[in-house]
Amino acid sequence: MMYKPISCNCTFQNLFTLDHQKNRADNIEIVKAEKTSTDNTTNTNHSFVVYTIKIIDNEEKVKRRYSEFESFRKSLVKLYPTTVIPPIPEKHSFSDYAIYQKQKDDSFMIEKRKRMLERFLKKIASHPVLNQEHVFHRFLDSESTWTDIANSPPLSILPKDPLLQSSLALTSYMITSNLPIPSTSSNNTNAQHNSIIPTPSSSYTLKYPDKEFEQPESKVNKSAQQCTFQFDKSQKRILKRLQELSNDYAELGSAYNAWSLNEAGPIASLLEKIGQTVDGSATSTKEMVQTFETDVSEYVQEYTQYLTILKRCLEYRRMKQAQSEMIEDSIRAKRTQLRSLVKTEEESRRLSSNSETRHEEITTTVQQDEDDHCIDTESIEDGFSAIVKTTVDDDAVRDENLNYPTNASAPMIRASKHQSKKWSSPRKLFSAVTYTLQGMIDADPEQTRRNQISKLRDAIEQLEQAQISTRQELKDMSVNMQKDFERLQRQKEADMKSILLAFAKIHIRYCEQNASDWLEMRDKVIRSMKD
Repeated sequence: MMYKPISCNCTFQNLFTLDHQKNRADNIEIVKAEKTSTDNTTNTNHSFVVYTIKIIDNEEKVKRRYSEFESFRKSLVKLYPTTVIPPIPEKHSFSDYAIYQKQKDDSFMIEKRKRMLERFLKKIASHPVLNQEHVFHRFLDSESTWTDIANSPPLSILPKDPLLQSSLALTSYMITSNLPIPSTSSNNTNAQHNSIIPTPSSSYTLKYPDKEFEQPESKVNKSAQQCTFQFDKSQKRILKRLQELSNDYAELGSAYNAWSLNEAGPIASLLEKIGQTVDGSATSTKEMVQTFETDVSEYVQEYTQYLTILKRCLEYRRMKQAQSEMIEDSIRAKRTQLRSLVKTEEESRRLSSNSETRHEEITTTVQQDEDDHCIDTESIEDGFSAIVKTTVDDDAVRDENLNYPTNASAPMIRASKHQSKKWSSPRKLFSAVTYTLQGMIDADPEQTRRNQISKLRDAIEQLEQAQISTRQELKDMSVNMQKDFERLQRQKEADMKSILLAFAKIHIRYCEQNASDWLEMRDKVIRSMKD
């Protein structure tokens, strides 16, 4: 059974109920982002940025670092491996930090993260499942530190491998069958259970792929390549060139202004006005870059990340289906092995029963032979007496050849005679040696076989339970993923309309402003020439 958030009935859950559906995303806002330094006894000064989150309805405020946002999102991914968790801004590369360090100003990076982290929280608040998660509620609670949240259920009992299944029932949390049993007394049982459940590798090829998810997988792969290597990179290059153009305009404006100082009369005035117009172009280009970054580039960057997230969700579902197929193969193989062992056990019991019957017959025959040796040779029937005498005489000759000790008792002599008869055949001797060697290798092969049969039956029972659980979980995953993909598609369509409109408006406003400035400058030059 898949993990679902339980009703915690806390203050934050009431803010994100369906009754507040229209306003639940607007309840969250990051009002401040400021640098803070740690108290360090050494000379090194370690600084980081703290983001202040405000809950509008109850005036709650909580401060979180970027690393806590990152850890929080990773925890949601583990809890909901097939849910599209909204992205957060990526970590900046060393080149980015070098640029900000050179400029001595990283306010732009901080503000960008502030905006993207706020959108991250708003999207979680508007998600019908994630907004009910108590981990999210505690993340917004000023009384809960992230260390406490991460070290308490359900995050503290998350498995290393989410594909491992186990039955789990907690009093306050209904954790998915992916999670391990937390109690110490059942750790050994859980380890044995998990060792039986197969875990597929990423290179596993599905035998029966779901056609419903084949197309999304291929689409995500192609889209990810196109967006990552073409659209996003091209957009970043354009922004970089526009930023360089803004800097060039600023330098050109300074050059015109400096030139006007070396001239006199109307020429000096015109040069100064041209310099001011060029400065205006530099300012409008810089504003265009900033607006483009906030209204277009950040959203495109997020949807580039969404493609990676979708690919991960589809990959997890594929691995779950692969695990289901491997469990089915394992059940089939163990049933074949069990049938072979059971057949061997039945044959062994049949041979053992026949051997016991034969042993009883041999024992009876030997006893009769021993009784015959005690027959008195002075029988009243001469013919029978002669036969017995002949037999006794032959036995006596053999007995003499054995050279028994003079002080040997009659029972010892009879036991020696029986043992010599037992190994009289080479086949019997070979069978005895074989049986002895088997005893040396396995003290009790029959008991070992019975133990194997018992373990196989237990393993098959556990695998069958895991198969039922895996199939149901796979079914629930498919339904939830379809709903989440449809929700994301609707959100993407609305956001793409806003992005494209913003893209057009940015260029229109930039062109209109520059055209107006230069038209005004043209009129000034014409008037100056007439004068």
